[in-house]
Amino acid sequence: MMFPLAFGVVDSESDENWMWFVSELRKMLGVNTDKMPILTILSERKPQVVEAVEANFPTAFHGFCLRYVSENFRDEFKNPKLLNLFWSAVYALTAAEFDSKVNEMMQVQDVMPWLGRFPPNLWAIALFEGIRYGHFSLGITEILYNLSLECHELPIVQTVEHIRQQLTCWFAERCNMAQSYNSVLVPSAEKLVSEAISDSLCYQVLRANKVEFEIVSSERTNIVDTQARCCSCRRWQIYGLPCAHAVAALLSCGEDPRLYAHDCFSVMKYRETYSQPIYPIPDRSHWNNLSSGLQGVGSKADVMLIPPKIRRPPGRPKMKILKMESLKRPKRIVQCGRCHLLGHSQKKCLLRS
Repeated sequence: MMFPLAFGVVDSESDENWMWFVSELRKMLGVNTDKMPILTILSERKPQVVEAVEANFPTAFHGFCLRYVSENFRDEFKNPKLLNLFWSAVYALTAAEFDSKVNEMMQVQDVMPWLGRFPPNLWAIALFEGIRYGHFSLGITEILYNLSLECHELPIVQTVEHIRQQLTCWFAERCNMAQSYNSVLVPSAEKLVSEAISDSLCYQVLRANKVEFEIVSSERTNIVDTQARCCSCRRWQIYGLPCAHAVAALLSCGEDPRLYAHDCFSVMKYRETYSQPIYPIPDRSHWNNLSSGLQGVGSKADVMLIPPKIRRPPGRPKMKILKMESLKRPKRIVQCGRCHLLGHSQKKCLLRS
Protein backbone atom coordinates (compact mmCIF):
# COMPACT_ATOMS: atom_id res chain seq x y z
CA MET A 1 0.00 0.00 0.00
CA MET A 2 1.75 3.14 -1.19
CA PHE A 3 0.36 6.64 -1.40
CA PRO A 4 1.70 10.17 -0.97
CA LEU A 5 1.93 11.00 2.72
CA ALA A 6 3.07 14.61 2.34
CA PHE A 7 4.30 17.02 -0.30
CA GLY A 8 5.69 20.53 -0.24
CA VAL A 9 6.07 23.45 -2.63
CA VAL A 10 9.40 25.28 -2.33
CA ASP A 11 11.46 27.70 -4.38
CA SER A 12 14.46 25.38 -4.68
CA GLU A 13 15.77 22.02 -3.51
CA SER A 14 18.09 23.45 -0.86
CA ASP A 15 19.40 22.23 2.48
CA GLU A 16 17.06 24.58 4.33
CA ASN A 17 13.98 23.48 2.41
CA TRP A 18 14.71 19.78 2.91
CA MET A 19 15.24 20.36 6.62
CA TRP A 20 11.96 22.28 6.80
CA PHE A 21 10.01 19.61 4.90
CA VAL A 22 11.29 16.68 6.95
CA SER A 23 10.77 18.56 10.22
CA GLU A 24 7.15 19.32 9.24
CA LEU A 25 6.68 15.64 8.39
CA ARG A 26 7.97 14.69 11.84
CA LYS A 27 5.55 17.15 13.49
CA MET A 28 2.62 15.74 11.50
CA LEU A 29 3.45 12.16 12.49
CA GLY A 30 3.93 13.20 16.10
CA VAL A 31 0.51 14.85 16.27
CA ASN A 32 -1.37 12.00 14.60
CA THR A 33 0.24 9.04 16.37
CA ASP A 34 0.31 8.07 20.04
CA LYS A 35 3.92 6.97 19.72
CA MET A 36 6.38 7.85 17.00
CA PRO A 37 6.89 4.65 14.96
CA ILE A 38 10.32 3.42 13.95
CA LEU A 39 10.31 4.18 10.25
CA THR A 40 12.18 2.94 7.23
CA ILE A 41 13.01 5.84 4.91
CA LEU A 42 14.27 5.37 1.35
CA SER A 43 15.82 8.24 -0.57
CA GLU A 44 18.47 9.18 -3.05
CA ARG A 45 22.00 9.70 -1.77
CA LYS A 46 21.68 13.46 -1.32
CA PRO A 47 23.58 15.04 1.60
CA GLN A 48 20.74 17.44 2.42
CA VAL A 49 18.25 14.56 2.66
CA VAL A 50 20.58 12.44 4.79
CA GLU A 51 21.18 15.36 7.14
CA ALA A 52 17.47 16.17 7.44
CA VAL A 53 16.54 12.55 8.17
CA GLU A 54 19.28 12.16 10.79
CA ALA A 55 18.19 15.37 12.53
CA ASN A 56 14.45 14.63 12.61
CA PHE A 57 14.25 10.82 12.59
CA PRO A 58 17.37 9.66 14.44
CA THR A 59 15.88 6.21 15.14
CA ALA A 60 14.71 5.61 11.55
CA PHE A 61 16.36 3.07 9.26
CA HIS A 62 17.56 5.13 6.32
CA GLY A 63 18.35 3.33 3.07
CA PHE A 64 19.22 4.36 -0.47
CA CYS A 65 16.99 3.81 -3.50
CA LEU A 66 18.24 0.77 -5.44
CA ARG A 67 17.60 2.47 -8.77
CA TYR A 68 19.94 5.29 -7.84
CA VAL A 69 22.60 2.95 -6.42
CA SER A 70 22.49 0.56 -9.39
CA GLU A 71 22.74 3.37 -11.93
CA ASN A 72 25.79 4.74 -10.15
CA PHE A 73 27.38 1.27 -10.09
CA ARG A 74 26.61 0.72 -13.77
CA ASP A 75 28.01 4.10 -14.82
CA GLU A 76 31.23 3.60 -12.88
CA PHE A 77 32.12 0.05 -13.94
CA LYS A 78 30.33 -0.43 -17.29
CA ASN A 79 30.70 -4.21 -17.03
CA PRO A 80 27.58 -6.36 -17.66
CA LYS A 81 29.02 -9.34 -15.78
CA LEU A 82 29.85 -7.15 -12.80
CA LEU A 83 26.38 -5.60 -12.86
CA ASN A 84 24.85 -9.09 -12.86
CA LEU A 85 26.90 -9.99 -9.79
CA PHE A 86 25.90 -6.70 -8.17
CA TRP A 87 22.19 -7.53 -8.45
CA SER A 88 22.87 -11.01 -7.07
CA ALA A 89 24.54 -9.35 -4.08
CA VAL A 90 21.63 -6.93 -3.70
CA TYR A 91 19.03 -9.71 -3.49
CA ALA A 92 21.13 -12.07 -1.37
CA LEU A 93 19.14 -12.92 1.75
CA THR A 94 22.00 -13.74 4.12
CA ALA A 95 25.29 -12.04 4.93
CA ALA A 96 27.19 -15.15 3.83
CA GLU A 97 25.54 -15.08 0.40
CA PHE A 98 26.28 -11.36 0.10
CA ASP A 99 29.96 -11.81 0.98
CA SER A 100 30.21 -14.62 -1.56
CA LYS A 101 28.90 -12.36 -4.33
CA VAL A 102 31.23 -9.54 -3.31
CA ASN A 103 34.18 -11.94 -3.53
CA GLU A 104 33.07 -12.89 -7.04
CA MET A 105 32.91 -9.20 -7.97
CA MET A 106 36.42 -8.67 -6.59
CA GLN A 107 37.71 -11.36 -8.95
CA VAL A 108 36.40 -9.30 -11.87
CA GLN A 109 37.34 -5.82 -10.64
CA ASP A 110 38.17 -4.03 -7.40
CA VAL A 111 34.85 -2.70 -6.09
CA MET A 112 35.98 -1.87 -2.54
CA PRO A 113 36.42 1.89 -3.16
CA TRP A 114 32.87 2.05 -4.50
CA LEU A 115 31.54 0.04 -1.53
CA GLY A 116 33.25 2.57 0.72
CA ARG A 117 31.22 5.38 -0.84
CA PHE A 118 28.00 3.34 -0.89
CA PRO A 119 27.96 1.29 2.34
CA PRO A 120 26.15 -2.02 1.68
CA ASN A 121 24.07 -1.76 4.85
CA LEU A 122 22.19 1.11 3.17
CA TRP A 123 21.05 -0.90 0.12
CA ALA A 124 21.86 -4.63 0.39
CA ILE A 125 18.84 -6.66 1.51
CA ALA A 126 20.91 -8.99 3.68
CA LEU A 127 22.56 -6.16 5.63
CA PHE A 128 19.80 -3.54 5.87
CA GLU A 129 18.46 -3.45 9.43
CA GLY A 130 15.04 -1.98 8.68
CA ILE A 131 12.02 -3.64 7.09
CA ARG A 132 11.03 -2.64 3.56
CA TYR A 133 8.42 -5.31 2.72
CA GLY A 134 9.72 -5.67 -0.82
CA HIS A 135 10.01 -1.94 -1.58
CA PHE A 136 13.55 -1.10 -2.60
CA SER A 137 13.18 1.78 -5.07
CA LEU A 138 11.32 5.07 -5.24
CA GLY A 139 8.87 3.70 -7.81
CA ILE A 140 6.04 5.91 -6.62
CA THR A 141 8.00 8.98 -7.71
CA GLU A 142 7.25 8.08 -11.34
CA ILE A 143 3.55 8.62 -10.66
CA LEU A 144 4.12 11.76 -8.62
CA TYR A 145 6.47 13.27 -11.17
CA ASN A 146 3.91 12.75 -13.90
CA LEU A 147 1.30 14.35 -11.68
CA SER A 148 3.52 17.33 -10.88
CA LEU A 149 4.38 17.86 -14.55
CA GLU A 150 0.70 18.35 -15.26
CA CYS A 151 0.43 21.30 -12.90
CA HIS A 152 3.89 22.60 -11.97
CA GLU A 153 3.44 25.79 -14.03
CA LEU A 154 0.08 26.64 -12.47
CA PRO A 155 -0.29 29.11 -9.58
CA ILE A 156 0.39 27.50 -6.22
CA VAL A 157 -3.29 27.25 -5.19
CA GLN A 158 -4.24 25.51 -8.43
CA THR A 159 -1.18 23.26 -8.18
CA VAL A 160 -2.07 22.06 -4.70
CA GLU A 161 -5.73 21.71 -5.67
CA HIS A 162 -4.83 19.59 -8.70
CA ILE A 163 -2.82 17.22 -6.50
CA ARG A 164 -5.62 17.06 -3.92
CA GLN A 165 -8.21 16.20 -6.57
CA GLN A 166 -6.03 13.39 -7.92
CA LEU A 167 -5.48 11.99 -4.44
CA THR A 168 -9.22 12.11 -3.84
CA CYS A 169 -9.76 9.97 -6.95
CA TRP A 170 -7.02 7.53 -5.96
CA PHE A 171 -8.44 7.00 -2.49
CA ALA A 172 -11.98 6.53 -3.79
CA GLU A 173 -10.85 4.03 -6.45
CA ARG A 174 -8.85 1.98 -3.98
CA CYS A 175 -11.65 2.06 -1.43
CA ASN A 176 -14.03 0.61 -4.02
CA MET A 177 -11.42 -1.89 -5.17
CA ALA A 178 -10.90 -3.14 -1.62
CA GLN A 179 -14.57 -4.03 -1.29
CA SER A 180 -14.24 -6.51 -4.17
CA TYR A 181 -11.44 -8.48 -2.51
CA ASN A 182 -12.69 -11.73 -1.00
CA SER A 183 -9.39 -13.26 0.12
CA VAL A 184 -7.34 -12.88 3.28
CA LEU A 185 -4.47 -11.12 1.51
CA VAL A 186 -4.35 -8.48 -1.20
CA PRO A 187 -3.92 -9.94 -4.73
CA SER A 188 -0.17 -9.28 -5.01
CA ALA A 189 0.54 -10.99 -1.68
CA GLU A 190 -1.95 -13.77 -2.45
CA LYS A 191 -0.03 -14.54 -5.65
CA LEU A 192 3.31 -14.77 -3.83
CA VAL A 193 1.92 -17.06 -1.13
CA SER A 194 0.33 -19.29 -3.79
CA GLU A 195 3.71 -19.61 -5.50
CA ALA A 196 5.31 -20.49 -2.17
CA ILE A 197 2.68 -23.19 -1.62
CA SER A 198 3.52 -24.69 -5.00
CA ASP A 199 7.27 -24.62 -4.28
CA SER A 200 6.80 -26.16 -0.82
CA LEU A 201 5.45 -29.44 -2.18
CA CYS A 202 8.94 -30.77 -2.95
CA TYR A 203 10.26 -30.29 0.61
CA GLN A 204 10.54 -32.86 3.38
CA VAL A 205 9.27 -31.60 6.74
CA LEU A 206 10.74 -32.82 10.03
CA ARG A 207 8.98 -31.50 13.11
CA ALA A 208 11.31 -30.88 16.06
CA ASN A 209 8.70 -29.58 18.50
CA LYS A 210 5.47 -27.61 18.50
CA VAL A 211 6.88 -24.57 16.69
CA GLU A 212 10.25 -25.59 15.20
CA PHE A 213 10.65 -27.49 11.95
CA GLU A 214 13.51 -28.76 9.83
CA ILE A 215 12.83 -28.35 6.11
CA VAL A 216 14.97 -30.63 3.96
CA SER A 217 15.52 -30.35 0.22
CA SER A 218 18.10 -31.77 -2.16
CA GLU A 219 20.18 -28.58 -1.90
CA ARG A 220 20.06 -27.45 1.72
CA THR A 221 18.30 -27.62 5.07
CA ASN A 222 16.43 -24.69 6.62
CA ILE A 223 15.08 -24.19 10.13
CA VAL A 224 11.61 -22.65 10.58
CA ASP A 225 10.15 -21.23 13.79
CA THR A 226 6.44 -20.60 13.25
CA GLN A 227 5.99 -18.84 16.59
CA ALA A 228 8.81 -16.35 15.95
CA ARG A 229 7.77 -16.22 12.28
CA CYS A 230 11.29 -16.68 10.99
CA CYS A 231 13.23 -18.98 8.68
CA SER A 232 16.97 -19.48 8.40
CA CYS A 233 16.74 -18.38 4.75
CA ARG A 234 15.52 -14.97 6.10
CA ARG A 235 12.97 -14.42 3.33
CA TRP A 236 10.05 -14.52 5.79
CA GLN A 237 11.63 -11.87 8.02
CA ILE A 238 12.67 -9.60 5.15
CA TYR A 239 9.52 -9.63 3.03
CA GLY A 240 6.86 -10.24 5.66
CA LEU A 241 5.34 -13.18 3.76
CA PRO A 242 5.92 -16.87 4.59
CA CYS A 243 8.63 -18.37 2.41
CA ALA A 244 8.28 -21.80 0.81
CA HIS A 245 10.04 -23.42 3.78
CA ALA A 246 7.67 -21.76 6.24
CA VAL A 247 4.69 -22.72 4.10
CA ALA A 248 5.80 -26.36 4.11
CA ALA A 249 6.02 -26.30 7.91
CA LEU A 250 2.64 -24.59 8.33
CA LEU A 251 0.85 -26.91 5.92
CA SER A 252 2.28 -29.96 7.70
CA CYS A 253 0.44 -28.98 10.88
CA GLY A 254 -2.77 -27.87 9.17
CA GLU A 255 -2.19 -24.11 9.39
CA ASP A 256 -3.16 -21.57 6.73
CA PRO A 257 0.04 -19.78 5.58
CA ARG A 258 -1.96 -16.66 4.71
CA LEU A 259 -2.70 -16.08 8.38
CA TYR A 260 1.04 -15.83 9.06
CA ALA A 261 1.66 -12.93 6.67
CA HIS A 262 2.30 -9.47 8.05
CA ASP A 263 -0.84 -7.45 8.73
CA CYS A 264 0.08 -4.85 6.12
CA PHE A 265 -0.66 -7.43 3.39
CA SER A 266 -4.15 -8.22 4.66
CA VAL A 267 -7.31 -7.07 2.93
CA MET A 268 -8.59 -5.81 6.27
CA LYS A 269 -5.68 -3.39 6.66
CA TYR A 270 -5.99 -2.36 3.02
CA ARG A 271 -9.61 -1.43 3.60
CA GLU A 272 -8.72 0.48 6.76
CA THR A 273 -6.05 2.42 4.89
CA TYR A 274 -8.52 3.82 2.38
CA SER A 275 -11.59 3.91 4.62
CA GLN A 276 -11.27 7.64 5.33
CA PRO A 277 -11.97 9.76 2.24
CA ILE A 278 -10.31 13.01 1.27
CA TYR A 279 -13.24 15.37 1.62
CA PRO A 280 -14.10 17.79 -1.20
CA ILE A 281 -13.47 21.52 -0.88
CA PRO A 282 -16.36 23.88 -1.74
CA ASP A 283 -16.10 26.48 -4.46
CA ARG A 284 -14.18 29.65 -3.63
CA SER A 285 -17.41 31.63 -3.64
CA HIS A 286 -18.41 29.77 -0.46
CA TRP A 287 -15.17 30.40 1.39
CA ASN A 288 -15.15 32.69 4.40
CA ASN A 289 -13.73 36.16 3.99
CA LEU A 290 -10.00 36.35 4.35
CA SER A 291 -10.46 38.70 7.29
CA SER A 292 -12.56 36.21 9.27
CA GLY A 293 -10.94 35.53 12.59
CA LEU A 294 -8.24 38.21 12.12
CA GLN A 295 -8.11 40.98 14.66
CA GLY A 296 -7.66 44.54 13.47
CA VAL A 297 -8.72 43.74 9.91
CA GLY A 298 -11.93 45.29 8.65
CA SER A 299 -12.30 43.84 5.18
CA LYS A 300 -10.57 41.80 2.53
CA ALA A 301 -9.31 45.01 0.95
CA ASP A 302 -7.29 45.74 4.09
CA VAL A 303 -5.13 42.66 3.57
CA MET A 304 -2.32 42.79 1.03
CA LEU A 305 -0.87 39.44 0.00
CA ILE A 306 2.75 39.76 -1.01
CA PRO A 307 4.20 37.09 -3.32
CA PRO A 308 7.09 35.12 -1.84
CA LYS A 309 10.64 36.09 -2.56
CA ILE A 310 12.16 33.86 -5.18
CA ARG A 311 15.71 33.33 -6.30
CA ARG A 312 15.86 33.35 -10.05
CA PRO A 313 18.71 31.18 -11.35
CA PRO A 314 21.05 32.65 -13.95
CA GLY A 315 20.50 31.96 -17.62
CA ARG A 316 17.45 30.97 -19.58
CA PRO A 317 14.75 29.07 -17.62
CA LYS A 318 14.83 25.37 -18.40
CA MET A 319 11.80 23.16 -18.82
CA LYS A 320 11.81 20.18 -16.48
CA ILE A 321 11.22 17.09 -18.57
CA LEU A 322 10.69 13.73 -16.94
CA LYS A 323 12.91 11.03 -18.39
CA MET A 324 10.70 8.00 -18.14
CA GLU A 325 13.44 5.54 -19.01
CA SER A 326 15.40 6.57 -15.92
CA LEU A 327 12.41 5.88 -13.68
CA LYS A 328 11.72 2.34 -14.74
CA ARG A 329 12.05 -0.26 -12.03
CA PRO A 330 15.27 -2.23 -12.35
CA LYS A 331 14.50 -5.67 -13.72
CA ARG A 332 14.92 -8.22 -10.98
CA ILE A 333 17.28 -11.06 -11.72
CA VAL A 334 15.60 -14.37 -10.90
CA GLN A 335 17.70 -16.82 -8.91
CA CYS A 336 16.80 -20.49 -8.68
CA GLY A 337 16.27 -21.76 -5.15
CA ARG A 338 17.40 -25.26 -6.15
CA CYS A 339 20.60 -24.86 -8.18
CA HIS A 340 21.18 -21.17 -7.22
CA LEU A 341 21.89 -20.16 -10.82
CA LEU A 342 20.51 -16.97 -12.30
CA GLY A 343 17.97 -16.68 -15.09
CA HIS A 344 15.29 -19.16 -14.06
CA SER A 345 13.06 -19.99 -11.11
CA GLN A 346 12.82 -23.15 -9.04
CA LYS A 347 9.74 -24.25 -11.02
CA LYS A 348 11.67 -24.28 -14.30
CA CYS A 349 14.89 -25.75 -12.94
CA LEU A 350 16.23 -28.66 -14.99
CA LEU A 351 17.44 -30.40 -11.83
CA ARG A 352 13.82 -30.85 -10.80
CA SER A 353 13.37 -33.56 -13.40
